[in-house]
Amino acid sequence: MKQFVLLVSLICLFFACQSPARRAEALIDAADSLSGIAPDSALWLICSIDPDTLPTERLRARHALVHSMILDKCFIDLQDDSLILPAVEYFAEHGSNRERMQTYYYWARIAENAQQFTLSSERFLMAEHFLGDDTLDRYAALIARCLGDAYSLEYDFVPAVRHYRRSLDLFRALGEQVNMLRMYEYLATTYRMMGDYDGFDSIYAEVWPQAVDFDDKEMLLKLSNLKAGNDFFRGIDPRKIIDRLYATYALYHDGSVPENDYPFLALAYGELGNADSTRFFLKEIDAINFPFTLSQQTGLLYLHEQMLKLEGDMAQLINLKDSIVFMNDSLKYYQRTNSMERIEQRFRARMLEQSNRALLTRGRLFVLGGVVLAALLGTVIVRLVKRSRRIVQRKNTQIAAYLKELNDYRALKRNLLDRLDMQVSKEREVRELVESRFRQIRELATTYYQHPKTLRLAERVRALALSEEMLRDLESMVDLYHDGIVTLLRENGPELTEEDIRLAVLLIAGFTPQQISIVTDTAVNTVYVRKLRLRNKIAQSDTPFTERFIDEIFPSHES
Repeated sequence: MKQFVLLVSLICLFFACQSPARRAEALIDAADSLSGIAPDSALWLICSIDPDTLPTERLRARHALVHSMILDKCFIDLQDDSLILPAVEYFAEHGSNRERMQTYYYWARIAENAQQFTLSSERFLMAEHFLGDDTLDRYAALIARCLGDAYSLEYDFVPAVRHYRRSLDLFRALGEQVNMLRMYEYLATTYRMMGDYDGFDSIYAEVWPQAVDFDDKEMLLKLSNLKAGNDFFRGIDPRKIIDRLYATYALYHDGSVPENDYPFLALAYGELGNADSTRFFLKEIDAINFPFTLSQQTGLLYLHEQMLKLEGDMAQLINLKDSIVFMNDSLKYYQRTNSMERIEQRFRARMLEQSNRALLTRGRLFVLGGVVLAALLGTVIVRLVKRSRRIVQRKNTQIAAYLKELNDYRALKRNLLDRLDMQVSKEREVRELVESRFRQIRELATTYYQHPKTLRLAERVRALALSEEMLRDLESMVDLYHDGIVTLLRENGPELTEEDIRLAVLLIAGFTPQQISIVTDTAVNTVYVRKLRLRNKIAQSDTPFTERFIDEIFPSHES
């Protein structure tokens, strides 16, 4: 209990820091969560919320539903449905199936507490309808039990047993021992009332050891009463049955007689011809302020009839028979007009009518939607046709402009091709000129190399080779002839000296080391060393043009 108080205190402290709407919603959720384990604390929480201060209709509806649920779990029997009506009105239109199921269930419980069994049966059927396929649910077991009660009140025992069996199986699957024992009690009562004494004995043999292990004295008293009634209708001596009952009272009820056993004891003593004991228990029954049903009132009238027969009071017996006939007629009329079969028929008819009405409304909406859709589709088609025409006109204009531009482009292309042909021819001439010049220089160098004593020619070649103007001219021609290789080498190549650049130019131009030694006035061995050093520099560089430099400067036939 202290843990629950601490938990509730922490919840209130936590929710006090939130906005009013969120605080109210959180308190309702907390009360809903506590209702299963601490219904008293949940009732205190839900009563601390004023529904008039709740900002939204949904919160007021949820407050009404949770409040009604907690009162039912606290065994406070509401008989006025004014508390739950906000939930009924709101969730009927806006709630989920589970919220509707819970609302109809507790609304039915209120009608059941008020002895309005027709209304309660209809609402239980609605709750079962909204339960859907969620069969392994506590509410499914509770609804099945309540529907079994409704059938049992009408003495329609076969469907009552079916619903009680279903409720028993669900409570067993959910592990609720107490409710499972209650369902055994209901089944035993129903079997006894329908005269299936063997069925009662099988249920009794199954549930009695469980009730003893569970030490449920109330259950043991009820089972003893049911066993006594079953044995009585089987023809066992009423004296033995009464003695066994009083022995049970001594064990489980401090020797006093429970009020539930008054009718049976009156019946048993009447069977024995003991008018005093029968009259005593009938007076005790009349003193009980309990709203008996029509069938229970009819049974009490039969007990009074039996007592009057024992006393021989014929005048009151005749009046009592008139009351019994009237009560039987009332009971038959009630069963004919308010039986569960009629209620189920009305429920199915109403659900079918609602379904047909929904289908009709859906069909009308479908037709109306089709008409609106056709109108919208026609409007869209007209707009699309007009738009397509505008697009076609615009495309035609664009195509005409494009064709004009295409013709201009073709003319420009022809002009460019002509100019390109002229440029190619000029470039070919320049290349031939450059090649012839390279060839002359190489021939001069070769001649000097072969005839070193030709002094005049040597001086001419040296003068020609050492000319800076000649070297720049040679570099420009190599760069032009080989697609900018010298420029690329200067900008993106490794760090080279000017002598390395000139050596690379001469190698690209096709000069051999012997010819280079002549035009640069250098020993041949030195040229080879410089060439190897240049190759290593380029090979060790990480530029993306390394392979091209090697291919252009050092052809494969020299590798």
